[in-house]
Amino acid sequence: MKGRMGLLVSVAAGVFAVIAIWLYLDAREGELLQMSALQDVVVTTKDVLANTALDERMIQVVQVPRKFLQPGAVAKAAEVVGRVAAVPMPKGAQVTGMNLLEGGRESLAFNVPRGMRALAIAVSDVTGVGGQLRPGNFVDVVGTFEYGIPSGTAGGQITYSQERTEAITIAQNVQIVSIGGDALPSAQATTVGETAEGANAPAAVAPTAVTSVTLLLTPAQVQELVLAQQIGSLTFSLRSSLDSAPVELNRLDENTFLRVPMPLKPRQQPAWREMRGSQR
Repeated sequence: MKGRMGLLVSVAAGVFAVIAIWLYLDAREGELLQMSALQDVVVTTKDVLANTALDERMIQVVQVPRKFLQPGAVAKAAEVVGRVAAVPMPKGAQVTGMNLLEGGRESLAFNVPRGMRALAIAVSDVTGVGGQLRPGNFVDVVGTFEYGIPSGTAGGQITYSQERTEAITIAQNVQIVSIGGDALPSAQATTVGETAEGANAPAAVAPTAVTSVTLLLTPAQVQELVLAQQIGSLTFSLRSSLDSAPVELNRLDENTFLRVPMPLKPRQQPAWREMRGSQR
């Protein structure tokens, strides 16, 4: 009897041990499967500096075990391309949402094509086409300048002779890349003289007052406009989305505009009186 009881206890202990081992192995198998289950993740293919716009050449999608995924790791390349790195990322690093700047707030530098420059020009409601300008529009820039020869002083102020005012079209068909803090998406930025499809389409928003407009210019145009806004006043004229051809324009002053001939200055005295006086 005692032998049978001991046998039953041994069998029960063996069964319990088998069940315990099976449960342990099943749990470990689950852990191993979780570790080995592969997930897509975007990683960098080169060292990426902060404030760098990411493109297809800088990233790739690889599969890593789920257990080794970093929190917030991005799985799709489309969610990364065009975004800007908020921090430096070494080659092979997983791209996470925390490593990217907020969508739609990328640096203006990534909207400027190679060889071009962005320049901000101060505007008012009048010089800025009544607040109708939008990123992506194309404009002409007209400068107004006053000329005169210093002739003396009056009341502590310099007086001038032969004064005149001229209007000159300094730049044509230049693109707006930013209105205040509202920047043009990088995919729409083009060089001067080119148009992006839909770039000139008016935005369906109410006109708003702005104080500056940022233009896409060549380095030579930057020099001209920087000088022009220091010595004169600048006004924008909005171009049609169907018109990108340059126009030949002459310098315009008040006399040519009003078709008034320059008056002839009379002599102090007739020439015959001058000659007569010299014979004395």
